[in-house]
Amino acid sequence: MKVPKLIRQFKCGRILVIVLYVLGYQLSVAADFSPDSSPSSRSPLRIIDTIPQPDAGIINSARVHDDTSFAVLIESKRGINLTDPDSIRFLISDGEFDLYERNLISSAVRVVEVAKDSSPATLVWAIYDRSLEPMLPPLYALDTIVQIFVEVEDLYQNEIIATADHFEFKIESDSEQAHAFNHLPESVSFNIENSTKFHDSGVEIVSGVLTGSRILYSANEPLLPAFGPIDEIESLALSGEQAVGPPLNLMPHTVFNHPIKLYIPFPKGTDITDLDIYYHNGVQWLAACDAGGNILPGGVGWMVPGSRVNHPEQIPPQIEIEVYHFSAAQAVVSGTSSTAGNTHHKKSGSGAVVYVSCFIDTAASGGEGRFSLLGLLIFISLIKLIILINLIRFRLRFSTSNSINF
Repeated sequence: MKVPKLIRQFKCGRILVIVLYVLGYQLSVAADFSPDSSPSSRSPLRIIDTIPQPDAGIINSARVHDDTSFAVLIESKRGINLTDPDSIRFLISDGEFDLYERNLISSAVRVVEVAKDSSPATLVWAIYDRSLEPMLPPLYALDTIVQIFVEVEDLYQNEIIATADHFEFKIESDSEQAHAFNHLPESVSFNIENSTKFHDSGVEIVSGVLTGSRILYSANEPLLPAFGPIDEIESLALSGEQAVGPPLNLMPHTVFNHPIKLYIPFPKGTDITDLDIYYHNGVQWLAACDAGGNILPGGVGWMVPGSRVNHPEQIPPQIEIEVYHFSAAQAVVSGTSSTAGNTHHKKSGSGAVVYVSCFIDTAASGGEGRFSLLGLLIFISLIKLIILINLIRFRLRFSTSNSINF
């Protein structure tokens, strides 16, 4: 009878090992399926943003200017060799000419490094400017669909290939362009004496509710910033929240060689120190920076870290920030400071909007999804364990019976 007892002890140890293995495996699977570790987020080379947004003007009412740039924000964990002309390539089909290719040595292609302290480049905007083409019309034809394919290769031969996906957008119509031109705010341009070379020019709105809005920029930019039509951005309708003034529309759709300064005015008496900033990319609201000026995930590639300056002494009070680009996007100023969460709303338009909003913390909903998945996997593991135990018990009985007969 001692032999079966030893067998039982030995096999129980094996059962414990199997149980721990099964549970560990399922937990690792749960981690693999969590939102923070999706295949795209683990990819060493990926495109994380575009200008204009995919299908702008096709599936929504976003107006895409005929002089728009096309840009992709590329994240590379291994780095990109920007001295290699073919490390980034664009293939363009504009509806007028045959498909043509441009790479980094083209006069119509620019690169702006967001993570400038890294070498090789790990986070860059790659921009194609139709307006800089020496042999083609500087403007896209109105009311046409443009398709652009992107190819990227990093230092370890990881690739984004043109056949994997493409981006397309529709250029504004003649009537849309005319309406926009007739609804521009009154503004004046000016030069800045004794300024830095990156902010030697400016434009300011001089009448209406947006009086005092200013943009400072370099006069050497290939596309100069301006204020867009006041009525072009749809009004924001968020339950229980209040807008701070009308939308502030910014154009054109491009990435600037050097970040521009934006001064956002607020009604007299507004406590701007408690306001956060949201950014709308044409598809969803993204939290860009908190009241302390800290960049949040939605602001990466749009707002320059550490650039926020509050000017409560100004009349009206203003918030100063620096941004890399204007685009089919909106910036939202939130009425409560937070450090996490994004609010998603299906809006369309191009430019920026100043708005008081509240952060919606998505951490709870995300955690609930992970917990449900983990619970399901543990339940499956328990079912497997019960089946395994019954099988072992059957084998033990059979083994014990044979021992007694022996």
